[in-house]
Amino acid sequence: MKPALCLVVQARELCTGIFSLWLEASETAHRVKPGQFLNVKVSNGPDPLLRRPISVCDVERSRVRLVFRVVGRGTAMLARVRTGDELDVLGPLGRPAPELHHKDIMLCGGGIGTAPLLFLARRLRRANRMQVLLGARTKAELLLVREFRALGLPVRLATDDGSAGYRGVVTELVEQQVRSQGPEATSQGRGRRSAVGGKPSAVFACGPRPMLADLVKRLDPIPVWGFVEERMGCGTGICYCCALPKKGGGHVRFCEEGPVVKLNEVVL
Repeated sequence: MKPALCLVVQARELCTGIFSLWLEASETAHRVKPGQFLNVKVSNGPDPLLRRPISVCDVERSRVRLVFRVVGRGTAMLARVRTGDELDVLGPLGRPAPELHHKDIMLCGGGIGTAPLLFLARRLRRANRMQVLLGARTKAELLLVREFRALGLPVRLATDDGSAGYRGVVTELVEQQVRSQGPEATSQGRGRRSAVGGKPSAVFACGPRPMLADLVKRLDPIPVWGFVEERMGCGTGICYCCALPKKGGGHVRFCEEGPVVKLNEVVL
C-alpha cells in the first residue's frame, strides 16, 4: 500500500482541543469501512518520524472525515493544518468492525471516542435497530450529536457535570438502559426507528480505556466490541507496539486484528 497526498477541503475546531478535517480522498473513501483508520504524516520533514493513526469518522462521496483531539506534539502539528493544505496519508488500515444484520445494537461513545461510531452508525442503521448513548465531561465537549440525530437514531446524553442529559458517566447510563425492560421512550430526528429495549445483541463502544473496561464489567456477558485507540509504530502489524494481551493467551495487534476487538476477550 502506497501513501497518498490528500487535499484538505475543510478544517475546523469543534470545541477546545478537538478538530475536524475533511479530506478529498476518492480512492480511500470508496474502500474504507467502519472501524478502519488512516496513518497520517503530520509534517513535511522527518520529525516526527512516526505517523499518527486516526480513525475514520465519516465518509461522504469522495471525502473522508477525521476527528481528533490534541494530545501531544504530533496532533498539535496536525491541528495547524488549514483548508487547501495536503496531507500524506496511508490507509485504510486495520480490520473493519463486524457487519451485523437484524440485531439490537447499542453505540456508546465517550469524549473523542464518539467520532468513529458515526461512520458505523451510518452503515449499520438500515439493517438493525439502534440507539446511541454519548458521554463527555461537559455539554460543550459532546461531539457529533446533531449528526447522529440526523440519521434518525434515538440519542441519549450523559455529562459528568450534568450540563446536558444524565448527570454521571455514560457507562452508568448504558447500564440503566440495558437493565431496563421497557422500550426506549424517545426517538429523535428524521425517520423514526425502533430503539433497543432491554438487552442489546451487541454493544459497540469507543472511549478511554477505563471507560471500556467499566463497560465490559457492567454489561457482562453481553458482547462489547471496542474501537481501541493505541499508540502505533508501523501500523501494519510488524512492530507489536500496539499489542494487548488476550485472556486466553497471545496478543491482539490493534493495527491488524483490530482496532475493533471483542473486549470480553482481552485484558484492558
